[in-house]
Amino acid sequence: MLYNPLEQFEIVKFIAMEGPLFGYIQIGLTNIGFYLLLASFFLIFLHLLYNKEGVLGLGNTLILCVESLFGFILQLVKNQIGPKGQPYFPAIYSLFLFILFLNLIGLIPYSFTATAHFALTLGFSSTILFGVTLLGLHRHGLHFFSLFVPAGTPLPLVPLLVLIESVSYLARAFSLGIRLAANMLAGHILLHIISSFSWKFITGSLLGIIMIPLPLLFLTLLYGLEIGVALIQA
Repeated sequence: MLYNPLEQFEIVKFIAMEGPLFGYIQIGLTNIGFYLLLASFFLIFLHLLYNKEGVLGLGNTLILCVESLFGFILQLVKNQIGPKGQPYFPAIYSLFLFILFLNLIGLIPYSFTATAHFALTLGFSSTILFGVTLLGLHRHGLHFFSLFVPAGTPLPLVPLLVLIESVSYLARAFSLGIRLAANMLAGHILLHIISSFSWKFITGSLLGIIMIPLPLLFLTLLYGLEIGVALIQA
């Protein structure tokens, strides 16, 4: 029996309510909505675990992991934005944890990878770019548009460079969203195909049973690579 590797990304209704009472409106919960809610509850739960001193009520290993992620994102904000970016750190850190949770939970067998859907990731990236643009206009006013004119540009080249910089700026909304979804999609399809071939190889002959450690080692390395990709894409 052949299995379609894209079936794991199919959106399925968990709860659906429709009928004369609702007219043409369908009220329900799909698997992608469920995992988005799960990621939201994870962030709320993580926030509630902090006590007044800001220490998580968790084990030492988990505390170390969370603090390492916290320090990494904080340093990233300091390097990229500077001291003025500190007020935006909670939003950036929450977004990082939200995407990271969705990426990692998708690696659990028989779960669902919400970030493999382009509609979701493009929605994230477009909304963030729109918010950053509004924030830039609010803080800098019309001076914000100087971003599209590199310093020292000759006046005759200004219209062309403004066009190029504008396209480059707006393209980030598409490039970041597509990159996240494409990496998640490709990684999970590869895991599905390799694991299917490995299972057929192991169960297909005596040689496969003898060489079980080889495909298991390869799958373990591939799984580790996917964990790294999930972290990098977040």
